[in-house]
Amino acid sequence: MASEFDIIILGGGCAGLSLGMRLARLGPDCPRVAIVERRAQYISDRTWSYWASQSAQLKHLARAEWQKVAINGDGKNVSIDCAVVPYQAIDAGAFYSAAVAEIVGNPNILFYRGDEVKAVCKVNGLWEVRLSRGTLSGRQVVDTRPVHDAGCAVPLMWQSFSGVEVECAEDIFDVGVATLMDFIQGPDGQVNFLYVLPYSRRRALIEVTVFGREKRGEADFSSILEEQVKTVTRSAAVKIIYREHYAIPMGLPEVERSEDESYVRAGIEAGGARAATGYVFQRIQRWAEEAGERVRCGQLVRGHAKDPWVVRKMDRLFLRVLLRNPERGPELFVRLFAMRDPRSVIRFMHDEATIWDYLRIMCALPRGLFLAELGRALFR
Repeated sequence: MASEFDIIILGGGCAGLSLGMRLARLGPDCPRVAIVERRAQYISDRTWSYWASQSAQLKHLARAEWQKVAINGDGKNVSIDCAVVPYQAIDAGAFYSAAVAEIVGNPNILFYRGDEVKAVCKVNGLWEVRLSRGTLSGRQVVDTRPVHDAGCAVPLMWQSFSGVEVECAEDIFDVGVATLMDFIQGPDGQVNFLYVLPYSRRRALIEVTVFGREKRGEADFSSILEEQVKTVTRSAAVKIIYREHYAIPMGLPEVERSEDESYVRAGIEAGGARAATGYVFQRIQRWAEEAGERVRCGQLVRGHAKDPWVVRKMDRLFLRVLLRNPERGPELFVRLFAMRDPRSVIRFMHDEATIWDYLRIMCALPRGLFLAELGRALFR
């Protein structure tokens, strides 16, 4: 086992692989890098979606794109033409394959798959990472592993989702429209909606999503998902191609940065996700691109940059209103997407909003709810 590196990346998920790709692209200028991932093999385990703006990266990996999206709830059906910034989806398996191929193609990067991190400590100016099968040492550690399960941070809410890709025996789906939110009945105290990405007339990803206080397991979705699949497919005969289940923490406290710049955290739970959205893929790509450029210039990798103050405040305010008034969830989201210019909310979701977009969004939402929550915040 080669043991001494310039950068050790802990975790080979979206953030770890994205950084590894950018470092691999430095060619012979790539520093000595180790990536440690506990999975021995990658399988497709989720779908990442995003708005394909000009700044979006890896668009060539997209499995499909839609130029219209729909939001249904509160007795209204809203259809949005998003041809200027189409909605795209990337299958995780395609991303994993592309990333791994680039990474293993650079001899300066060693990939330790199927290994567990046992301990991390600094000894004589270098980080020592003890694995199941040996010890690595490095000048910098970039830790992309999840941290919430260890009780390090408690989110305001969880976005839990569980879905299946189905193939029907007959033409069912409208391939021209992705359904972002179709609100459905569910347990009180949470917001429940259906998410449908049609890949063809007979194949689609059908997913049930829940915004709530608690993180939901796959078993919590089994009956409602089965019911919704029957509804969406009109009880046609279906074949289950693939299943996915995941949960994203929303509204985590700000990450405490290490005083030692040679140890940084990155990924969904370390600033890679916006508090009020589940759109993480492009944010992580932008961070990885910046990190690769810093390394090319001889600098250390940094963690995710903080969102602007106004974005952080708006996100947390929106989540607190949703948490306190889950029954108003359909109304709130429909109001956002039913704005005269829905491009404002699209830009807001993919981090390209202007001050005018913020103002339009605030005007579109029910002022009473948000003013009441602002008042509570002053005395919290």
